[in-house]
Amino acid sequence: MPGELTTMAGRRMREALRAELISSGVLGSDAYVVIAGPANTYAHYVTTREEYSVQRYEGASTIFGQFTLEAYIDKYSSLVPFLADNATGTPPSDLAPVDQTSKAISLQSGVLFDSAPFKKTFGTVLVDVNTTPYHAGDVVSAQFVGANPRNNLRLESTFLTVDQLVDGQWKTVRSDSHPSTTYQWVRVDTASRFGFRSSSTLSDLASSDSWNQHGHNYLVSGGFFSIGVTLIIYFQDNREWNSM
Repeated sequence: MPGELTTMAGRRMREALRAELISSGVLGSDAYVVIAGPANTYAHYVTTREEYSVQRYEGASTIFGQFTLEAYIDKYSSLVPFLADNATGTPPSDLAPVDQTSKAISLQSGVLFDSAPFKKTFGTVLVDVNTTPYHAGDVVSAQFVGANPRNNLRLESTFLTVDQLVDGQWKTVRSDSHPSTTYQWVRVDTASRFGFRSSSTLSDLASSDSWNQHGHNYLVSGGFFSIGVTLIIYFQDNREWNSM
């Protein structure tokens, strides 16, 4: 459910839905109900009427009022018949809420433009990986001429990938969502408050199944390098002065 329930609110909802599931024949008397939340969206806290009346943190954060719990129980109870094995049809649904994202405001200043150092381009390797062999537990790191990540937050995408050569084909094995990788953007131009020049450092914690081959480093244009048969690829979007 899309809210945070207090312990007692969760118990009451669980028992109410369990009773409804059993009485409707959807589940047997050994039914065990688990409340999972928050999920899909966030509708703040859900408390009992008693907790709401006290108006402590959780009660004061139950923004839809003292009967919020009862409303959830009523709505979820109405969905119980659709959980049966022989259920037909679909439950009625309200219209989707209006998308208000275009009306959101931000007090953070925008990106004016990005600038690469003299005689360098975006993606140029500034600090290369080591030429000595890597072992499990070592940190493989390289620094590139970067651009402000706020130009493109790459939602549902990535700022980096770790690719390996498998049977003659490059295969992505890690992205910036992997716990062993890090992406660090640093403003290196401190002459002004905007700082148009920046660098991006990409790191990966070597394991037994990655970076296990070593050799010379091969710099490749486009913002990536290879060591042995493994690549770290850097993705960025830079903002030019004439795009303002």
